[in-house]
Amino acid sequence: MSRKGAAGFDAFCRFAVDFLADARVPYIVIGGLAVAVIGEPRMTADIDVVGFLTLDQADQLIEAAERAGLEVASDERRRLRATGTLRFAKRGFVLDVILASLPFEDTARKRARKRRLFERLVPLPTPEDLLVFKILAGRDKDLVDAVGIARRHLRTLDRAYLLRTLREVCDLAEDGTALRLLEDVLAKATPGPRRKR
Repeated sequence: MSRKGAAGFDAFCRFAVDFLADARVPYIVIGGLAVAVIGEPRMTADIDVVGFLTLDQADQLIEAAERAGLEVASDERRRLRATGTLRFAKRGFVLDVILASLPFEDTARKRARKRRLFERLVPLPTPEDLLVFKILAGRDKDLVDAVGIARRHLRTLDRAYLLRTLREVCDLAEDGTALRLLEDVLAKATPGPRRKR
């Protein structure tokens, strides 16, 4: 991203955080911004948050986004009901709001800590909670992010919390995939024995 693009993205992030604050949306940042702070830095052109909203409140947020000058798709309400997500844009940058739907997300919000980013205090999850979010997302890029987070915090990760949290989610879903992914992520993040020369 060019210097001009980076400055534009910083300005968009400030705008997005101020918009969420003005709309009184409780949230935590979970996307590339969180990974850049908590894991291993990578480029991103959007801000992804988990928003703690009801469907009615999400409908009101759509109206607030339109008033604030954000680009809102004409079928945003349909998409909200189909996916539980909202997408707002401005000058090529995107704010994605994923509506919280799991008990784990409430816990992650309570454990979140505010950090200063782009001249604003922003709620970020703990390394363990961001790791859980990434494993649950399960896409290749999320799992690469998860390995970076685990590698950076390997010595201090609360593995008991990770296992307990993912086990609860797996039990709800009746699917143990997330636990297997955690095992794989931790194995990839753990340095192997050094080879003799």
